[in-house]
Amino acid sequence: MLERLLIVFVAMLAIALLYGIWRLWQRRHLQKLRTVMAPVHLPPGVAGGKPTVLYFSTSECAQCRLQQAPILTQLQSRLDVAVHHIDALEQQALANFYGIMTVPTTVVLDSELRPVAINHGVAPLQTLQSQIANSQ
Repeated sequence: MLERLLIVFVAMLAIALLYGIWRLWQRRHLQKLRTVMAPVHLPPGVAGGKPTVLYFSTSECAQCRLQQAPILTQLQSRLDVAVHHIDALEQQALANFYGIMTVPTTVVLDSELRPVAINHGVAPLQTLQSQIANSQ
């Protein structure tokens, strides 16, 4: 019995360690992105001046259509923010630049088009509102 508990404890510790390493990598990647210029190949219509959300999805992504898209519609109705839909398969260079590994992913940019946050998976409305507030 004690051996099983020890195995479970070690497994949980390993998972926590891997999660911590992944979060650290994300934070460093975001800091690195903030120091470089915005990519030249941003989609037409993406301009600075106000917070912007780049919304990466694919045509087959059900989560994107059913969950993330309505949240982004609500976000636009509540805040002065530009939301740009980007097909991650068609814009692979841009997806690679931001380290997009899954869809839906949202990239919150400040008014100078520097990334403030990258959300892998569905981002709740409150999270996006907080990130946009922190970008100003």
